[in-house]
Amino acid sequence: MAKAAFGVTMMPWLAPLASAADPAAALLRRLLLLLTLVTSLAIGVAAEAARKPNVVFIFADDMGYGDLGCYGRTDIKTPVLDRLAREGVRFTQCYANGPECTPTRTAFLTGRYQQRFGFNGNRDGIPTDIPLLPGLLKSAGYRTGIIGKWHSAGPMPHERGCFDESLVSATSSPFIDFFRPKLMRDGKVEQFTEYSTDLFAREAESFIRRHADRPFALTVTFNAPHILRTTKDAMVHLKDLEAGQAAGKVVDIPKVFTARPGEAARYAAQFPGDTARADTVATIVALDEAVGRILDSLKAAGLEQDTLVFFFADNGGHPEVRSENTPLRDYKWNLFEGGIRVPFLARYPAKWPAGRAFAHPVSSLDILPTCLAAAAIPAPAGLDGIDLTPFLGAPTPAAPHENLFFAIAKQAAVRSGKWKYVRDQQGGQHLFDLEADVGEMKDLASSEPAKLKELAGRWEAWNTKVRAEAK
Repeated sequence: MAKAAFGVTMMPWLAPLASAADPAAALLRRLLLLLTLVTSLAIGVAAEAARKPNVVFIFADDMGYGDLGCYGRTDIKTPVLDRLAREGVRFTQCYANGPECTPTRTAFLTGRYQQRFGFNGNRDGIPTDIPLLPGLLKSAGYRTGIIGKWHSAGPMPHERGCFDESLVSATSSPFIDFFRPKLMRDGKVEQFTEYSTDLFAREAESFIRRHADRPFALTVTFNAPHILRTTKDAMVHLKDLEAGQAAGKVVDIPKVFTARPGEAARYAAQFPGDTARADTVATIVALDEAVGRILDSLKAAGLEQDTLVFFFADNGGHPEVRSENTPLRDYKWNLFEGGIRVPFLARYPAKWPAGRAFAHPVSSLDILPTCLAAAAIPAPAGLDGIDLTPFLGAPTPAAPHENLFFAIAKQAAVRSGKWKYVRDQQGGQHLFDLEADVGEMKDLASSEPAKLKELAGRWEAWNTKVRAEAK
């Protein structure tokens, strides 16, 4: 085909007109060329508009609410995640679906309470007939991948059919060795010697480069700053653990040994006598750097503006990890705020305003419907999560949720407006006004008995309903 100006291809049937000598033919030729150009440009614009946004989901494992500078931490520098907060939306009251790993991962994948599948904590798995977010995106033309920790029980990612590529822990165990991770790539085991945080970032960079020409959805689930657990075949540089490893025992590694070798020493003077805290800082700094590599890859590929990036933690900080949950009460495994309120950042430069702090309660349940709405993909019925996109652009947004419910073991909780009801492991009932007392230090159970009874009744009604409907 002949080439016209601006790179537009001249159709063969225009060639005779192009050689016409009379003025009328020349005018017709110009008009037809103009029409072709306009049509081509319109098609290009329409094609660009039709391309769905890329999506990158980034998990931190056991990261505390106060572990990032953008959430108030001053003894650690997390410049990448702080920048992500400035460039996107920082949610100040985001709740994990439970105080352990699997509930939030279930909420992310399904948009539903884990109780609908018959479990509270790290138990069982998601039924195979339940649509997962990556599968819904894949059906809409996305290239899907997952890198890092799986920990959703049941079939592995390559067995689910919703991931085109996977590099995850070699077993269903939630523990990934930081120093010699044994992983499964699309069902085949590979042994690595690279520090896991750096490895996951490198694999994410590769995925983005290879799939920059089509919409993709990438899930990166870091194991940092989770405490390490290993077996005898994992080469850990600690002499005091050699005996246990030789015996083939599963050994809990002190948190001081999850940072890159030698990096905790950089912070030793900052935390004298507290090597665990120094190591935690080093681990989180490495995670921040890894997120920076992922974001830089998006920018280098020209995808920064049209990519949704979600960053969130799966539950509150771990007490042995020495995560910082300030100003919240308690840690992982319980339903006080320190166990379930987590960092949550979201950026979509093409659509969402930058530098916003969203102060209403939201949940990990909301990621699925929000992502599908942003990609103009119909959401399945029966979701517990809410599409947050209508709220992110509103100058004075309403609260997306009237109530959020939580349960694990014997514990129960309800968040309703400013009120929080908690039933602890021993059966004690508590009531807090979180607007006035975010640290849950002043128990109002005795002074507000009507509100206590109301919220306890709401939880019982919800629990009865979801249990009856559980698959």
